[in-house]
Amino acid sequence: MKKPIIVLGIGELGSVFARAFLKNNYPVYPITRTTDIDELRSSIDPEFILVCTGEGDLQSALKSIPNAWKDRVAMMQNELLPRDWATHNFIDPTVISVWFEKKKGMDSKVLISSPVFGAKAQILVASLALIDIPAHAVANDKELLFELVLKNLYILTTNIAGLAIETGSTVEGLRNNHLKLMRNVSSDILKLQSALTGKIFVEDELEKGMLLAFEGDLSHQCMGRSAPQRLKRTLKLASELQLNMPHLQKIKNKL
Repeated sequence: MKKPIIVLGIGELGSVFARAFLKNNYPVYPITRTTDIDELRSSIDPEFILVCTGEGDLQSALKSIPNAWKDRVAMMQNELLPRDWATHNFIDPTVISVWFEKKKGMDSKVLISSPVFGAKAQILVASLALIDIPAHAVANDKELLFELVLKNLYILTTNIAGLAIETGSTVEGLRNNHLKLMRNVSSDILKLQSALTGKIFVEDELEKGMLLAFEGDLSHQCMGRSAPQRLKRTLKLASELQLNMPHLQKIKNKL
């Protein structure tokens, strides 16, 4: 019998991962808002715990993880960077940059293969393959950081640029008709990502990666429901770091 996997947060994406693990013969224990984590900790010895909460609930979720499980933590949020887990003393955490989406009443939609790094990477890759979702392990934490920044660039650029163009615009329309806006927004986003990570990234490489992801679903709408919150959160982080975000500020001023 394989050890169970705990899924903290059974939303749309959490349910996809739970199904993948079950297909791979792992028992799955969900953690919801009513779960007594201490009671669960004393009763099972999990393979790992996958944190599937939204970005806004991530820190409280990470703080709730018992010390006994800090060597078996996995995360999958958007806008995720090493600084988000650095203070929690996890040992060799596993991180997946999710490039598929799941909306209520719809099956999962894959854009590109999802990169994974960490101690439990192979379990995630093998489990997702069983439900026809491609994923692959990357070689080291440097490659993981590039992949996380790439996903952040995609999410934030499309969402925030979408606030400045016509409702219902797609990533194909953004690329074909608003390339200057896309590059202006992504330039601001990349400036923030560099400040948050302390690393310098090659802008052309990231743009190529973002455009490749566009090809995965050219009809993908730019502006999701959380776009205004993403803009607000991004400008707040930039302000805390004393970074000038002229293009993002211009978009905010027009809303």
